[in-house]
Amino acid sequence: LETLSNPTAQVTDLPAFFAAGRTAGLTGVVDNTFASPIGCRPISLGADVVVHSSTKFLSGHGDVLGGIASFADAALHRRVWSHSLETGTIADPFAAWLTLRGLATLGLRMRRHHENADGLATFLSGHPRIAKVHWPGLPDHPGHELARRLLPHGYGGVFAIDVDGGRKETIEFTRRLRVADRAVSLGGFKTLVQQPSATSHRSMDAEGLRAIGITEGTVRVAVGLEHLDDLTADFAQALD
Repeated sequence: LETLSNPTAQVTDLPAFFAAGRTAGLTGVVDNTFASPIGCRPISLGADVVVHSSTKFLSGHGDVLGGIASFADAALHRRVWSHSLETGTIADPFAAWLTLRGLATLGLRMRRHHENADGLATFLSGHPRIAKVHWPGLPDHPGHELARRLLPHGYGGVFAIDVDGGRKETIEFTRRLRVADRAVSLGGFKTLVQQPSATSHRSMDAEGLRAIGITEGTVRVAVGLEHLDDLTADFAQALD
């Protein structure tokens, strides 16, 4: 499962899914990268394993390649740990150190990520060139009430927007941004935008994209730590 889906930030009812999985004899694994440990603690909601891309919010500087898995069960953890040692799928010491460095400021950074994402999403939801904003912090988002219950400390720093127009207009919009950069990844101090239909989800056809709520005008916004006024001004000038 994903706590928040990529890129449209749909909220998963984690307790319900974990309960159903447990009844079926399944191991519940959830990717909690978008929410971070500050936003959501899935083990307390019934998860067996929680995974994070430490490349993202945990390190916070875009200079780490790695991942972390947390286990509710000590015996399962020992089995996976032993397998990781045998296959070499472990973090190198410097990447581990960089992640620990980033964790020291995670709480402060996530507060700013959430505040910026909330402010920018609210601003864009009222812009005439934006057809839709996929952000669970908005009261009219279909997962808003569930998000309030499962993510009491904020909804992360990633959301998606549907730009009015097609691929051509969307590419032009992203090219005109000056504070935000066009790049993949997320969770760092810099605001990044990307078109899922041309990058992360490019292998899917139009029908498949529509089924998960992605259009050629969809842009994923990974909100950084810049001043909110600078971000809103940048998006406004690019859209206008």
